[in-house]
Amino acid sequence: MRNTANNVVKIENAEEGMEKVIVLTKPLEFEGERYEKIVLNFEDLTGEDIEKAEMQFNAESPQNSIVMVKEMSKGFTALVAAKAAGVHPSVIRKLSAPDYSKVTMRTTLFLMNGK
Repeated sequence: MRNTANNVVKIENAEEGMEKVIVLTKPLEFEGERYEKIVLNFEDLTGEDIEKAEMQFNAESPQNSIVMVKEMSKGFTALVAAKAAGVHPSVIRKLSAPDYSKVTMRTTLFLMNGK
């Protein structure tokens, strides 16, 4: 799974106020690729993608299955963000704390209100 320059989405509806392109404050090198931004293509996700992220999240730790509101869990939203960006989950998890927070918060907002 790779994030390429072709995935860049220009935001034309500025009134939404929801970033789809997160410019990283600290670029990341992962498996020979440099990431300077994360493009979150939520509109390309399916319900199956979100269910698979939930299954993966639950499989990572027995405690995860008791999390009542997965949309508020950083671990779960990191998996959904990775699916939306078309990158390996480790890319999201290795972001700097400010970038990780921005990506997961944007994903939580999407999951909570569908935008």
